[in-house]
Amino acid sequence: MRVIETVHAEPQSIVESPTYRVNFWQPTAGGAWSLDAFALTNVEDIHEVLRWVNEHAHGRRFEVFAEMHQEPTGPFQTPRKTGLIRLLGSDPNTGEPVAFGVMVQD
Repeated sequence: MRVIETVHAEPQSIVESPTYRVNFWQPTAGGAWSLDAFALTNVEDIHEVLRWVNEHAHGRRFEVFAEMHQEPTGPFQTPRKTGLIRLLGSDPNTGEPVAFGVMVQD
């Protein structure tokens, strides 16, 4: 970690109540990771998010993000596309090779 002292902030903009994203990860019997993802809106602050995570983690690994831009909520099948800023946790798939198919040789 590198720490740099700075003067007060002059942000271009502030999002008072960002949307947070939470990913819960759980290993499957086959060795892959199962993902349950949620968007949390109308949140008071990060403490509220962390309370919700603690109530719903049930032993699963998790990641917490803040969305970079306001994005409307839509149906479950519509993926959210805004950029994310990781606040806590890590993706268990990072650095793991992913097999897309099996080659069979005669």
